[in-house]
Formats: sequence, structure tokens, C-alpha cells
Amino acid sequence: MNLPFEIRKATIKDIEELIRLRLELFKELGEVQSEQEEALVTTATKKYLEEALSNNEFISFLALSNNKVISMSGMVLFKRPPYLDNIKGLEAYILNMYTIPPYRGKGLARKLLENCMEECKKIGVKRIWLHASDDGMPLYKKMGFTFKNSEMELFI
Repeated sequence: MNLPFEIRKATIKDIEELIRLRLELFKELGEVQSEQEEALVTTATKKYLEEALSNNEFISFLALSNNKVISMSGMVLFKRPPYLDNIKGLEAYILNMYTIPPYRGKGLARKLLENCMEECKKIGVKRIWLHASDDGMPLYKKMGFTFKNSEMELFI
């Protein structure tokens, strides 16, 4: 990678930057389309991150260039009942992998994902899962992720 960058774990002080990049992601996906929706998501995300970053339920790694956040990862940690392959029941869900457009294709997502995976190993997570975008699919496959097509969902 030709770009000078720094990777570090996000802290409470990074909440505004996490929200900024998350909103950019949502706008790019067409999930936030008005100022009212943006305000609603901003308020709810700020409240969530203040709590979840403090108690380590949410972990994020950031990529910075010249002290500017240019890429982020997100990871929600949770416990489920133990099963044979995961006796501790600790799992991680990767989400909000996002790099601002001028910095894409420079290996930042890979570095952030590697940091997430190392953190998972360090704290005893046995299963990491995610929903891959078309753009992210090749990276996740290279990193060893495989398909499990039995998931369903219901919004209530």
C-alpha cells in the first residue's frame, strides 16, 4: 500500500467519526434519504455507541491518513448458549465495513478485518459472521469466510 495510514481501535472519543462514516455508508446504500432520517439515525447511533463502546459490546477499528478517519470496521460481540463448536458461546458479527471512495482498493478493509479477527482470537470468540456486500465478497472469501445459507429474518 502506498498510502501512509494508521490502524487503531476506536474509543468513545471517535463516536462522531463513527457516526459520520456510518451515515456515508447508509447514504451510499440508499438507506438514509432525508435529513429527518439522518437525524434519527445519528441520535440512536450516538446513544448505542456510548453504551456499547464502554462495555465492549461493540468494537471498531479505524484507518486514518493524516489524522483523518478514512475507513472503519464494526463488530458486535454477543454470547449465545454454548454448543459443541463454541463452548463459550462468544460470537462476533462484523458490520459497517466502510472506506470512503478515494481510498478504496488500497487494502484498508483487509487490514481492518485482520484487526477484528485478531481481537476475536484474543478475547476467545469462536465464530465470526457477517453479511457480505458484492464488493466485499472477494475479500471475505480470501480471509476464509464461507457461505451458510440457512439464515432467515423477520422485522416486527
